[in-house]
Amino acid sequence: MTLRQSLLNSIEELKREVANMADLALSNLREGLRAFKTTDLVLAKEVMAKDDEVDKLEEEIAKKALKIIWKEQPVASDLRLVTGILKLITDLERIGDHASDIAEMTLHLEDNRNQRMLPLTSKMAEIVEQMVLSSIQALVKVDEKQAREVILRDDEVDTLFQQLIVKMTKELKEDKLDPNEAIYVLMVAKYFERVGDHAVNIAEWIIFMVSGKHKNTLLF
Repeated sequence: MTLRQSLLNSIEELKREVANMADLALSNLREGLRAFKTTDLVLAKEVMAKDDEVDKLEEEIAKKALKIIWKEQPVASDLRLVTGILKLITDLERIGDHASDIAEMTLHLEDNRNQRMLPLTSKMAEIVEQMVLSSIQALVKVDEKQAREVILRDDEVDTLFQQLIVKMTKELKEDKLDPNEAIYVLMVAKYFERVGDHAVNIAEWIIFMVSGKHKNTLLF
């Protein structure tokens, strides 16, 4: 096997491991929201426990990426790709953290929760899940176009978050929503809004892999 083929094999393996990490973080995110919707305390605790697995994967991928840089000595686009992976796994780890945070909110809620805010929160969750999934697909293909499409979707999430705040403020004024519950619903929505931001960060690192630019700044 040539040195070039060895490097390509190592990079492909690294991308597969990042995809596995993303799958776990996304699964935890979905389960965290399900626990919140159904006040499932057992599921919430399971999601919180799984966060350690995401953290462990981040550490393992970082070690392998650094080993590739040290052992294979990639240059140009290959080095950008490995460097980008080192950066974006931090965002995947934070997505895993937010999944755990959402699950934790379930532990503070009563069974008879108000359901009026959940459709907006669920729609936010649906969009950010698609954004994270699409960003990882863009990574596997190193697809700048798909990465830019992820970034454009963030406006949808921000709009839904603002709609939630307006609706929540109105219902609080009309005494239709318990203030304590409102705090937790708002926090969950904010976590999903942050997940959208992390998906954008991942997409921006993919653009860097292709162009050498990060947020219009030439780094490579």
